[in-house]
Amino acid sequence: MSGLPSLEHLLQVEGRADQRPLGANVFQAMHRPAAEPRDRLIGRQVDLTKADEVEAFVAEITDRWQRLDFLVCVAGGFAAGRSYETDERTWEHMLDLNLRTVVICLRAVVPVMIRQNFGRIVTVSSGAILRGGGAGVAAYAVAKGAVRQLTEIVADELKGYDIRAHCIMPGTMDTAANRHAMPKADFSKWVKTEDVARVIHWLLSDDARAVRSAAVVPVLG
Repeated sequence: MSGLPSLEHLLQVEGRADQRPLGANVFQAMHRPAAEPRDRLIGRQVDLTKADEVEAFVAEITDRWQRLDFLVCVAGGFAAGRSYETDERTWEHMLDLNLRTVVICLRAVVPVMIRQNFGRIVTVSSGAILRGGGAGVAAYAVAKGAVRQLTEIVADELKGYDIRAHCIMPGTMDTAANRHAMPKADFSKWVKTEDVARVIHWLLSDDARAVRSAAVVPVLG
């Protein structure tokens, strides 16, 4: 989850924004600063590319709380390469990490939201494709572009319910992994993960209830 310092903000949103499949280390990092909301925070290590694991986790959530209000799809990955030079394995990897994970989570969660007639969904695309970009990062750009289009489709499909689906498009985020990969970059121009988390928080909150159609939100710092 991007923006660990904003965990408490997300946990304070009315409903259950805090039940997300997480790696053990990430979950522990979120759990320690959670303070009072800690009792509402659970985590499981789930392979988001495997539908049966995701469905089992969603069933656990709904069995425990009888509802699931928020879905934030932050899983993803990056690989560079021109379209004609990228090998099949990399294409599959980018589509699996960035698109397939969203599809599988939506299939498991949306029926629950329809039954309860409430839900808020936020997906993550990329600011790199805002103005037709993607040259040199073809597989990544195609997958992230599909996430944006899928989010818009889902929002239209669910417009008869009190369910909103929005897509944020952040620029390069200031993470340890990105700093390691691009040590000569100007980190001051990168997007702070806390700022991305605050945008997600707002889209989940009642303050965004009037935003009915899919909002595509650039977060460029």
